[in-house]
Amino acid sequence: MSRDDKVSFIVDSNGNRTHAVLPIDAYQEILNLQTILKSSFELDEKETYYFSVKGVNASGFPVGKRSTPSFMLNKGSMISPKCANSLRQQVVDIRNRLIEDGILTYDSKLNCYIFNESYMTTSPSFAASLVAGNNRSGLDVWTTKDGYSLKDSGYGPHGKNEEM
Repeated sequence: MSRDDKVSFIVDSNGNRTHAVLPIDAYQEILNLQTILKSSFELDEKETYYFSVKGVNASGFPVGKRSTPSFMLNKGSMISPKCANSLRQQVVDIRNRLIEDGILTYDSKLNCYIFNESYMTTSPSFAASLVAGNNRSGLDVWTTKDGYSLKDSGYGPHGKNEEM
């Protein structure tokens, strides 16, 4: 464990640990796990959305406010093995980090990367761009099994401000 990976503790006058100080990356992972756990209890209420492009298939569901939802990519979702030069650098950086961390692994038979666990993205568009390897409008490309897009379902800037 490097110095940057260390967790420190704040103790009270009796020597009892009262607080933990941890690296921001570890904190972000805890928040993601919390969201995954919370969402897994509500999975029956969530409608799954699908996106297929260039031989890869992904699924997931929106989380949060309808007007500005995050998007949870399901375990087993596939992403393109290649990225377009025009892909936003933030998406490329996250993709590379997911590969380095083993969250995405390459499947040579399917010629794509596969999520080994569910992963929360900041938006449906970020998720779609990650899957396709090029910039996409997530509100348009994520669809239900009946063909309704997130936009058709009331998500996006004109969606209600209610939590999902």
